[in-house]
Amino acid sequence: MSGYFSFQRYVTSYFVKVIYFVGFLAFTAAGLGLTIWSARRLQAGSLPTRLGWYYIGAGIGMLLVGNFVWRVFCELWVVLFNINDCLVSLDRKFGGEPVGPEVIHGEAAKERTREVIASRKTDRLARPAGVLGLSG
Repeated sequence: MSGYFSFQRYVTSYFVKVIYFVGFLAFTAAGLGLTIWSARRLQAGSLPTRLGWYYIGAGIGMLLVGNFVWRVFCELWVVLFNINDCLVSLDRKFGGEPVGPEVIHGEAAKERTREVIASRKTDRLARPAGVLGLSG
C-alpha cells in the first residue's frame, strides 16, 4: 500500500485495459446497433435506400475500423506505461542513484575535463574514422 501512495506502483496500465474493454463494448454495440437499426428501417421502407446503405456501411465501419483504431490508441498508452515499468525494474536491478546536477569547482573541474578529453582520445583510437571504416 505504501508503494501506491508514494507513486512507486502505478495503476494506470490496468485502468487503460479496463477503459479499452469498455470502449470495445461501446464501439461494438454502436456498430451493431446502427447496422441492425438501418437494416430494419430499410426493410420497412421508412429510410431512403441510399441513406440506409450509408448507415449500414457506417455501422460496419464503426465495428471494424472503430475498434481497430480504439485498440491502437489504447495499446500506445499501455506501451508508454510498460516502458516506465521497464525503466523502474532496471533502476531496481542496477541500483540506480538519483541523477542531479553536479557543480564542480576549481581543481576538480580541471581534473574532470582532463578525464573527458583522455577518454575521447582513447575512444577515437578504438573505432574506425569513417562510417564504413574505409576512410581514416
